[in-house]
Amino acid sequence: MTLHVWGSIPVWLILAALVVRLILVRTQSASVTWLMVCCSCVAVGLTINQPDVTTFLAGVTHVPNIADLIGRCLMVCGMFALAQSVEAAARSAKLLRASRIIGCVLVLIALVVLFGLIDAPTPTAQFMVVYGDQVPTALYSAVEMTYIAIVIARSAVAVLRGFRSDDGLGRLYWLFVVGAAGLVLLAGIAIALDAVHVAGADEAVGVLSKLYTPVFLGSMVLLAIGAAGGVLPDAAREFRDWRAARRRFRALEPELRRLETASGNTGLYFTIVWQRRQWRSRQHRLSVEIEDRAREAGQDVPAAATLTTARLREIT
Repeated sequence: MTLHVWGSIPVWLILAALVVRLILVRTQSASVTWLMVCCSCVAVGLTINQPDVTTFLAGVTHVPNIADLIGRCLMVCGMFALAQSVEAAARSAKLLRASRIIGCVLVLIALVVLFGLIDAPTPTAQFMVVYGDQVPTALYSAVEMTYIAIVIARSAVAVLRGFRSDDGLGRLYWLFVVGAAGLVLLAGIAIALDAVHVAGADEAVGVLSKLYTPVFLGSMVLLAIGAAGGVLPDAAREFRDWRAARRRFRALEPELRRLETASGNTGLYFTIVWQRRQWRSRQHRLSVEIEDRAREAGQDVPAAATLTTARLREIT
């Protein structure tokens, strides 16, 4: 496997966990949604530039090395989404600012234009190694890495502000800050590597290439753990609450039917077609109707219903 595929593994794992959780629970915060978008773009962007994929896409599109352009565009979009996720978690951010969207679009346009200026007639999975001695190629890489460095640095600043203002960010976000610093360093190494490649300084290329690998892998792992570590614990708690809610439905729905019969009154609970994502409101409705029917029937409220109501207040 190539270096970028190794770097994509933690991202794929986080994406798989988030997808499974979404399928089961069907609800999630803006931060988690943006993190899923980020993981999808980054995982594919890092994985796509492989020999078989490169050859296939070149044959389909008749554009040699289109895989490299697609991968870089996905990385840019993924970093934009990561910034949205982190700042949404910090609660104080204004998401989807027009200036940021315009900046992302301009970077994508610049990548497409510069890619068109590169003389790269033969498909290769080692695009920068083979064609990195051209000035347009160096600019093409520098535009991507500069954008990534700016976006990730801004996200790290948002996290630090969140820590100072006590926004409730988890401690694992410190790993994100360290990973962001590593990615900024990586961008500097990549830009320097492009410059010395164009200049033909082979010894400098060798030295910088050796630095690039550990910094890239370390940054990806820290960023993945840091960004996901802030939202996955909440996602896990939500998943546990959802499973507990399912058990309560099975236990309390027969109680509600019994109390409806005893009181002679019926509510709306059994007339509503509940969707899976409505499990919180469904649980609340069930508890409220059990309490109402129990009072009307002159009976005690089942302890499980009382606990459910208390837990709902806690998690909401």
